[in-house]
Amino acid sequence: MQLKATLIFCFALLTSSFTWAQELDTAKIHLEDISIDFLFNYYDQEGIHSPVTGGRGTEKLTNTAPSIILNIPLDTVRSISYSGGVDYYTSASSDNINNPYLEVDHVSSASANDFRIYSNIGFKQKNKTKKTSYSALLGMSFEFDVTSVSIGAGYSKLSKDENKEFSVKGSYYLDSWKLIYPIEHRNGSVAILDNNLRHSFNLSFVESWVMTKRMSASVNLDLVAQNGLLSTPFHRVYFSDYNVDEFGNSLDPTASLINSQVEKLPSFRFKLPVGFRYNYYIADFLILNAYYRFYWDTWNVMGHTAQIDLPIKIKNFMRIYPFYRFHYQTGANYFAPFGDHLNTDSYYTSDYDLSGFTSHKFGVGVGFSPLYGVFNSKSKDKKRTNILKSIDLRYAHYIRGDGLKANLFSIGLNYLIKR
Repeated sequence: MQLKATLIFCFALLTSSFTWAQELDTAKIHLEDISIDFLFNYYDQEGIHSPVTGGRGTEKLTNTAPSIILNIPLDTVRSISYSGGVDYYTSASSDNINNPYLEVDHVSSASANDFRIYSNIGFKQKNKTKKTSYSALLGMSFEFDVTSVSIGAGYSKLSKDENKEFSVKGSYYLDSWKLIYPIEHRNGSVAILDNNLRHSFNLSFVESWVMTKRMSASVNLDLVAQNGLLSTPFHRVYFSDYNVDEFGNSLDPTASLINSQVEKLPSFRFKLPVGFRYNYYIADFLILNAYYRFYWDTWNVMGHTAQIDLPIKIKNFMRIYPFYRFHYQTGANYFAPFGDHLNTDSYYTSDYDLSGFTSHKFGVGVGFSPLYGVFNSKSKDKKRTNILKSIDLRYAHYIRGDGLKANLFSIGLNYLIKR
């Protein structure tokens, strides 16, 4: 029912948006181009450290994710936007919520395959005299175990010569979790976790400069505070003082202790990412895009990320852009591998996303953007021109130090309706 209702909402929104734009056009108000981006992503991964089974076990996952981004100028200063999509995923590790490791009498869990549906609608208004703009955003997301709503607002200001811009954005997310525990911990009315809500507050500052005709840069600072349920209810943790084998099975048939516990993490986390971006036009056929980010949080995770892209113009209508991303982080205070936690620990997790690791992501993209579009056609009344402006294809391969490997395939289409 949630899927059907959301799709109906999205269709109604798109229909009403186009109708509004047409009514404004009838009133002979100048309207800029409608921009529509169609995106399709396919992701697959393999790993051996699933948090669902205590830090050991398959992490095999696939995700198919079509999405759309729509921007409709209402006039020269106001516009509305919409973004939304559907993620369809299959997860072998989540399938072990109901029966860890064992294949006998296996019962698939609710999350073995499922959908995530999300929608965001925004409004933006410019003041051309003061060179400022204001924006607002409302979003929602539905998944089998999480429902999320979000609100946000933003402000930006250009310098007089339009070579500098400062922007600030704030947002709030409310996530409501369905507390699905591993099967061995479903004990009727006894509560394991006393809260199913997560509150996230984000504040982002960006300062950007156009230094010369060939060089530009930006700095961004994010302040993120989270409170509430920050652990995942169906993640298991196994302890060193429990008498279990390498698969988490009890070696003592008479043992009364449960061999696993539900992941437990603090109810507060503050994150502080700081990033720097630098772009330089080396030549007409070559651009350097470089990025660095430092990250720290109150769980004692510290990270460094560096990325470089090199778009190369092969033809006037085609670019190829190889890229490479390196990431290093320290582990959270509360992480330990399978069987290394003590039962006396206050907090514990075996989720390798919170471990110390290095990772590498590299790949290549190809973009096609002819001067007059890949193709274009006029409407029957000759008042509009439909243009497929560009096509982008991209492949990335990801390797993490703990053995996780992933592949990402992306296709992007940029479509314009000129009015």
